[in-house]
Amino acid sequence: MILSLFASTPTNVVAQTPSIMNIGMFGEPDSLNPVMAASISSWEFINWIFDPLVRWDDNWGIQPCLAESWEWASNGSQLVMHMDPDATWHDGTPFTAHDANWTLFTWTWLGFWVGQTPRIDHRNIRVPDDHTLVLNFVDSGYESIYHWDPNGGVGDPVNELNYRDSYNGTPVAINQEAFLTGLTYVPILAKHLWNPLTWDDPVYGTEGWLYDVAWYWDSIWWGMLDPAWPTPLNGTGAFMLDEYVVGDYIRLDANPDYHLGAPNIDGILVTFYDTVEVMTEAVKSGAIDFCETEPVFIELGTIPEEVTINENAWMGWEGLLVNQYYNYTNAQGEYASNPVKHNALRQPEVRKAMNQAIDKAQIAEVAYLGHANAADSLIHTALKWHHDGLITYPQGMAEARTTLEAAGWVENLAGVYEKNVAGTVETLSFEIKYVTGIPTDFTIVSLVSAYLEAAGFAITAIPLEETTFLAQTATEVWDFDIALTFYSQIADPNSMMQYMTSDSWINPNGVNITRVDEIYKAQQLTTNDVERAALCDEFQQIMYNDSSIIVLVEFNDIELYRNDAWEFTHTDWQSGILSMWNIDSWLEVDVPAVPTTPTTGPTTIPTTPPPIDPMLLVAVGGIGVVLVVVVVYFVKKK
Repeated sequence: MILSLFASTPTNVVAQTPSIMNIGMFGEPDSLNPVMAASISSWEFINWIFDPLVRWDDNWGIQPCLAESWEWASNGSQLVMHMDPDATWHDGTPFTAHDANWTLFTWTWLGFWVGQTPRIDHRNIRVPDDHTLVLNFVDSGYESIYHWDPNGGVGDPVNELNYRDSYNGTPVAINQEAFLTGLTYVPILAKHLWNPLTWDDPVYGTEGWLYDVAWYWDSIWWGMLDPAWPTPLNGTGAFMLDEYVVGDYIRLDANPDYHLGAPNIDGILVTFYDTVEVMTEAVKSGAIDFCETEPVFIELGTIPEEVTINENAWMGWEGLLVNQYYNYTNAQGEYASNPVKHNALRQPEVRKAMNQAIDKAQIAEVAYLGHANAADSLIHTALKWHHDGLITYPQGMAEARTTLEAAGWVENLAGVYEKNVAGTVETLSFEIKYVTGIPTDFTIVSLVSAYLEAAGFAITAIPLEETTFLAQTATEVWDFDIALTFYSQIADPNSMMQYMTSDSWINPNGVNITRVDEIYKAQQLTTNDVERAALCDEFQQIMYNDSSIIVLVEFNDIELYRNDAWEFTHTDWQSGILSMWNIDSWLEVDVPAVPTTPTTGPTTIPTTPPPIDPMLLVAVGGIGVVLVVVVVYFVKKK
């Protein structure tokens, strides 16, 4: 049992011992290893535990973190960073520039998270003293070696090999904004804990017995990607990992020696929920203090006055991934047992017609109840890099049908278009996979299915539990026809571009566009902001025209928290309070300074979620969720 932070009678709320913020979270981290983690929930924990060299400020600029200051060489090809001498690891070991050197060297060597580090010359990182790091920049800082990749590549699946970009040591000036904002994404790791498990590992290290075996030329990669690998979760961040019960909760303790100032609270308890509605009810009842929720649950029913609704842009979009992986669409290789081919998904006119048929504004109004806006670009409209002049396709069912018929698609007796594609007659019959337990997503899939079927497609919706969905949509797995998912982004376009490159570790659907790869590199190297903006615009137009990723809406993040137990600052942070980039809210959150009258309720958190209104359970099950959302939508419109 965890003690509640409020009683049942009016009182001056004061900090308890311990003062624990109880958070509900839908979806569990896929990994707490910063090298492996891909999900948003993972990075929220990583943000609490680990620090980057620099972090975001309130205006999407850069401010110090582990690096307290820095200066660039006049030619733009070198950066000198000065480390914070007060920073320490959670085990008490002083943080030094050697830790930053180890992290950036290994990051570049691995080619992992390469959106942030590919121009760092890993052969020429210098540490003149414990608190100074010197980075030099070259055309390509990767080492020219093969690596064993258990998740992809070419050749025998037991022994798959990928080849990295060749090392090119030509000094270059880089775009300073792109590089520094990218560093917000790179948590610095403790050399004294990670090095014995990698470079100095007796098996996988440079002196290990497997290192010289041909298929383990880069066995460091294998060692760090092994799920059983003992990840050291010891950071320099504001909170320290205390306990992780898989499938249940994670408990974090505040770091009293945090170099940016100790948090006001003593810790955080994050409990994992299978459904958003039960989690939302837990905040309303006082069983937990904080969660993110869906629009339907703040529009349906009553939110107690003791619960604050905090809504922000979140900097994310929801959209459709249209599979472009040739092995999948052609039913070959690992997908040779698939009963049908889906090369139709690779036809430009099919993807264009899908984009034309979908009414994005209606999705924003009906599925999100107005807590979203229709969108077309991968870059968020709130950012200066958004392409305001994006040229879009004519929209509508008739326009979609015209596009298909102009390309030779013919409607069959079942009302579904078909065509001979590469020697096989294919129909526009596809599955859409999505995560179950999220009412908004169920509604979106229902609407998208209706739009596409009216345009001559046949759609089958496939709900999946989150872990299954993530496994099937993972990069280089791509086991789906169409998938509904969401992406967040930082305030710089560099990372979103990297996701869409052909060899990205987080490529969403097998998209492979040579010009996108070229733009990604060019915008890192230009020092002219006007030129970089033009490259960003070109990227957005190319991705829209390709339509293998169909952005539907930019949606708001809706957070609920108990104002009778906690007082937040930085609530207007554009990505929300519970954000992978917002640490200030968690340093400054505290108990209210004025008397409050909490709702009467239990003084302990139950071991099972609180009961929920049976009518709500009926409403969110099956097709009922669509009916509920639509009813709420029309009530709002009156």
